[in-house]
Amino acid sequence: MKIMVMLTAILAVVGWVLFGAVKAADALDMPESASLATCQRFAEQYYKRENPDNFLSLKLLDEDLQEDKYEDKLGSQFISTVLSGHGVWTGKDSGPANVRFTCLLESDQKAVFIHLVNDVDRNPVDVCWDRFEPGEWGKMSQCLQSGLKQEENKLAGLLKKAEQQTSQSLTQAAAKQTLDTSNQQWNIYRDAECARRQAQVAGRNHPDVGEFTCRINKTRERISDLQFDD
Repeated sequence: MKIMVMLTAILAVVGWVLFGAVKAADALDMPESASLATCQRFAEQYYKRENPDNFLSLKLLDEDLQEDKYEDKLGSQFISTVLSGHGVWTGKDSGPANVRFTCLLESDQKAVFIHLVNDVDRNPVDVCWDRFEPGEWGKMSQCLQSGLKQEENKLAGLLKKAEQQTSQSLTQAAAKQTLDTSNQQWNIYRDAECARRQAQVAGRNHPDVGEFTCRINKTRERISDLQFDD
């Protein structure tokens, strides 16, 4: 019953037309679940056709994968399995983003529906490692650099909001000054701490990966501090 309610809600939003919109995906010869491989191929075909201006890549992950047997019809479409889990969406105009997916399969070799929603905020470092392929360190650096930019944009938005809130203080000038001082000192700290960590591993391969990782993590800590004040 729980699965039926969830699927009914999804289909009410997306529309039954999607069931016949995409040709069946061929199963991939991969070590992961055959159903996951089928949904991966189906999703790539669907978004390449339906969102070609923005779609760059989509990777469905086997992390926390849930596979439920349904063995019933939704309307006239037979559904054998409901697959759900995490994924990483990358758009042409944006960096990697966390998503959750729901995939409906007629069989292990035939998917008929895919739906994505934004996932909870995950650390970009984890997202980039999920996408990492052996030897692709250049792409790893690009992914981390994009993730850092996203986190810094979030931080800039929170700082702007915090600055606006200083106008509500009984001591506006003091509130503004302490915010500016705090942010200046934090920037110095982040740069110094990440430099210290880099010095500890000097000479190792791919130092930029460690640098971006440190800066992302420290920026997320700063974001958490400002969100606590919100």
